[in-house]
Amino acid sequence: MVPLRDNNPTSITPYVTYALVGANIFIFLYQATLSPQELQAFFNRAAVVPCQLSATCPIPVDQGIPEWLTLITSQFLHGGLLHLGGNMLFLWVFGNNIEDRLGHIKYLIFYLSCGVLAALAQWFFSQNSTTPMVGASGAIAGVMGAYILRYPKAQVLTLVP
Repeated sequence: MVPLRDNNPTSITPYVTYALVGANIFIFLYQATLSPQELQAFFNRAAVVPCQLSATCPIPVDQGIPEWLTLITSQFLHGGLLHLGGNMLFLWVFGNNIEDRLGHIKYLIFYLSCGVLAALAQWFFSQNSTTPMVGASGAIAGVMGAYILRYPKAQVLTLVP
């Protein structure tokens, strides 16, 4: 995939996209330093655990952070290298044009809002689940949807035709 840019000579540098990619990679590298038990505890604190959001967990868990905030923090956690790599590739390819169109602040708000809405949609269907939900996939899907709406005839070059 080749990152496409608007042919607009006033295009802005996609600092927010760069920062989001960097933050996701940095947090994933931190996750890689944790033992399996520490990683599970980290996910229980920073990921969306549906039953905690619903207040229906059979065993109360000391979060350390408000449960509503996990709707944002979970967007920076990933379950593995391929999960992270796929999400960051699509963010890199499509995010720059949407950031250019919306501007830095509106783009960041849009990105985080898409992630929150995706997490809430998943929570709606699994309110009693104790499995932590991680990843930026919902936010990335929102960015890709915005790209499709803004550039419906754009051709994306890929290695596989």
